[in-house]
Amino acid sequence: MRRKRVTGRFYLFLLAVLVVAFLIARPHLFPEVRQTQIMMANSAQQKVVDCIIIRDEPVTVSESTARVEYVAKENSLIETGDTVANLYTTGYSESLLTNLETTRQNIQAYHKTLLANIVDADLDRLDTIVNMMALEFKNLITHQTVGNLQTVTEQLETAMVNRQEYLRQNKREDNKLTKLYEEENTRLASIQSWRKVSTANRGGVVSFYLDGYENDLTAGNLNELSIQDVRTVLSGGKLEATEATQTNGIYRIVDQDHWYVAILIEGETWTPVVGQEDYYMQMEGFEDLSFNAKVASVQKENGVTLAVFEIDDPMGPLIYKRTGKAQFSITLTGLSVQTKALYNNNGQMGVWVYDVPGGTFVPVEVLSTDGNLSMIQPLVDGALQLGQTVLIK
Repeated sequence: MRRKRVTGRFYLFLLAVLVVAFLIARPHLFPEVRQTQIMMANSAQQKVVDCIIIRDEPVTVSESTARVEYVAKENSLIETGDTVANLYTTGYSESLLTNLETTRQNIQAYHKTLLANIVDADLDRLDTIVNMMALEFKNLITHQTVGNLQTVTEQLETAMVNRQEYLRQNKREDNKLTKLYEEENTRLASIQSWRKVSTANRGGVVSFYLDGYENDLTAGNLNELSIQDVRTVLSGGKLEATEATQTNGIYRIVDQDHWYVAILIEGETWTPVVGQEDYYMQMEGFEDLSFNAKVASVQKENGVTLAVFEIDDPMGPLIYKRTGKAQFSITLTGLSVQTKALYNNNGQMGVWVYDVPGGTFVPVEVLSTDGNLSMIQPLVDGALQLGQTVLIK
């Protein structure tokens, strides 16, 4: 039997088959190294989020106050040492004022009897001053008028002393009248003993309206503020000191020029970075007001970011605001990379810089993600440069 000769055409066919097989297997035998470059980009961020306001506003408290008489005006600017309120302790009762008023009526009635036939313009003038100051004192005590009780009390006491001194100098002293004067002094002193003058221990804006969060949400407690705390306040729940503050709080003195706003961010589409400035903030319902904000602190937990912004602009009517919706906006300029070049390496986001075979992992903070591009900031300054090649694995 005659053998067939292997022709050149067969070898060409075999070579073609091998080439096709190589092309098919090549991606598996020699994986293609995909890569991209670090670019420069601008990103305008604008987010509306729920927020809580944190102020420097220490509260004056009293556990034994039965009644408060406000001397300073609500939302007024006060200085250290100014009288803010008069506090009447639990021993005070309205009967003290009633008894004082009865004694004064007895003095006036006895004056008319004792001095009925005496015309004395100076004494009449002194009586009129005492009566006027006594009426003003009564109106302040019963909240019919507002004013400084401390000043009125001093003026009343001076008027009483002047009248007694005048009567003594003019030899009109009477034992019964003397006893009535002593009784008047004793009753006035009794009222004064139950009253405590509360003065400001710092300057600021005074407010007598409290929501109970003043002792929990403070500038000094920012490091202890948790994501759960913010959620509790946003939902209207109470924190540790809320009830005590509402029960015993008398007034707060607010630093209106330095305050904070805390927000929660779900997901990773926007991440404020500590130290970032030039944020622009507006509160819903207060669109005529705008504030410059700086990122003071950031903490993350289970995909949720708690960011606290520091503000040095006068807060105005936000002195009465605790929660609400805030709009934050900022224009970012910096390094960017394709989003698919970002990798989570043991819980830390970063990119693989193609400087050695396999690349070097560089941790980054993802500032924002918009479609296929993400703005990034290396955790170590200078670790990434414009135009560097990173791997897409």
